[in-house]
Amino acid sequence: MVWSDTALKRGAPLLASSSSESIVVWEKHPDERVGWEGQVLGQHDARIEAMQFQPGTSTLATAGADGWVVLWQKRRLGQMLDGAPNGFSSLCWHAKGHQLAAGGAAGELVVWSKGTRGQGFGQK
Repeated sequence: MVWSDTALKRGAPLLASSSSESIVVWEKHPDERVGWEGQVLGQHDARIEAMQFQPGTSTLATAGADGWVVLWQKRRLGQMLDGAPNGFSSLCWHAKGHQLAAGGAAGELVVWSKGTRGQGFGQK
């Protein structure tokens, strides 16, 4: 599980959890009696190994044993990044959120940087 570091309009940050190859993003409902509502996100074909919110945003990165890092923007598929044929085992955002690093199960290190023209993240 991982919390976002920013609160949404409803006053609470997002919470993400994973189960096998699916992610659930939880958002606090404005009605206290309802509590938290979850939305299932599924794009990976194998177990989710790591996930983390981009600092200062609600963008979620997930790394899977399928060899994909998926960026979820506004709880929708934003971008799919590859680079570890044997799967990813870890990931971490730079503190300023402009770079994302992921570790492969076979020892690879892949670093993506945010494009300067709003075209997502590219490998560096």
